[in-house]
Amino acid sequence: MDEECVTELPKGGDLPWALFYPADYAVASSSLGYHYIYRALKELGVAAERFCSEPVPFRSIEGDTLLERFPVITASVAYEGNAETFFRWLSSAGIPLLSEERKFGSFAIIGAGGAMSYINPLLLSAVCDFIILGDALDALPLAVEALRRYLADGNKAKLLEDLAEHPSILVPSLHISNGSVAAKRVLGNVQPLDAEHPMNSTWLTPRSSFGRTLLVELQRGCARNCSYCTLPGCFGKMRYRNAGMIKERLEQIFSVNDVEQVGLVTPEAGDHPQIEDMLDFLESKNKSVSFASLRIDRLTEKVISALKRGGRHSITVAPETGSDELRFSCGKKFTNDIVLEKLHMASSMGIDQAKLYFMTGLPGETDEDIRAIADLSVRIIEETGLNLILSVNPFVPKPGTVWSRMEFEGTSGIKKKYEILAQGLSKIKRKRPQLRITSPKEAESEFELAWYSYNESAALAKNKGISKKVRFDDAARAKTLLELERLW
Repeated sequence: MDEECVTELPKGGDLPWALFYPADYAVASSSLGYHYIYRALKELGVAAERFCSEPVPFRSIEGDTLLERFPVITASVAYEGNAETFFRWLSSAGIPLLSEERKFGSFAIIGAGGAMSYINPLLLSAVCDFIILGDALDALPLAVEALRRYLADGNKAKLLEDLAEHPSILVPSLHISNGSVAAKRVLGNVQPLDAEHPMNSTWLTPRSSFGRTLLVELQRGCARNCSYCTLPGCFGKMRYRNAGMIKERLEQIFSVNDVEQVGLVTPEAGDHPQIEDMLDFLESKNKSVSFASLRIDRLTEKVISALKRGGRHSITVAPETGSDELRFSCGKKFTNDIVLEKLHMASSMGIDQAKLYFMTGLPGETDEDIRAIADLSVRIIEETGLNLILSVNPFVPKPGTVWSRMEFEGTSGIKKKYEILAQGLSKIKRKRPQLRITSPKEAESEFELAWYSYNESAALAKNKGISKKVRFDDAARAKTLLELERLW
């Protein structure tokens, strides 16, 4: 095992618990939430072992233990596609997907949490016996004690009643009736980021998507209100972690662990009021830095210097569109001139490549707005000399956002927009950008899954986690929004 534990954890435990991440090991090891839950379970004395979809899907990472030996199975579901993976994994293990089909017998208790529980937990509601809504750390002690009692007495009805006592735990068999939400729950999204709350990776491994990087959470929530984004509406108000607290913890870790790189996890690093102080600290410790997210109008020389120290020659930012007016409507109040100014600064400091995230199919978008992406790319190449990678994704309206009721383009509309963009980029002869696009089919699947309510979740379960096309018109989406309003 090429893992190094950053925090000393108890061995063994008295409640066998399979903790699944619906992706491969590299991606699982890059999820701070997964790190947090694993650590919290171990500290509660739980015999938690981790499972991933690859490389060995039904044997644990810790002890090569068979999945069938675990009476509790939970998953951290980060986005819509993870739900399908989770369901298919359970089905492949011979576990009936519909919770009602596991009502009797010696089946494992199935639960879930993760980012999807903040946005639309109903996607998981027909399969899971319980779903922890939002930040799971507050509800976890009650869940662990209830499951321990269940392991001793085997009374599933009592277990579900006990779990339902916590306001942030959704028990679908008790809280959903005839396919409709029947009881209010509380989304756990306001926990303070104090010294008692975990803030960093539980383990280090070179097999993580980020390499052997110590991940550190700076803040949670977002003060901005971008119209397409789930962060402002679902993940709570902006909370900053104090820089002194972070530095104290990092000093402890650096004293016993060989850490070369620190990854700063935050919706926007530049928003943290003490970011420059922390960058100075990491420079004094000779640590390279990576950023989970950089907003281009907050890009500074100090941030670029921190990237360069780690040997990086590429920067990733998200203009979202090539048109100032359309960008403003999204909630991003910076202009193309600002984009050029900041990327020119990066180029002058030795950055030679920029990855730019764009969306297409935004409300109010015209063909000229799509061509503006190519026009902006031309300006960047000519004025900065940077090599460009354009990552283009269709706009997908989701619950909890300002644009939740806006139109989704659909497969044919997305293809047409991609064609317009490709034509514009084809005119670039020097340093033509690399174009990476999300497939229209994948975007449509994401849109549909995002709006699943209980009945659609049940249909997905009956189809063993393989989704069938469900066209969500305005009425169907309104119904899901109503169910979510009943839930929250």
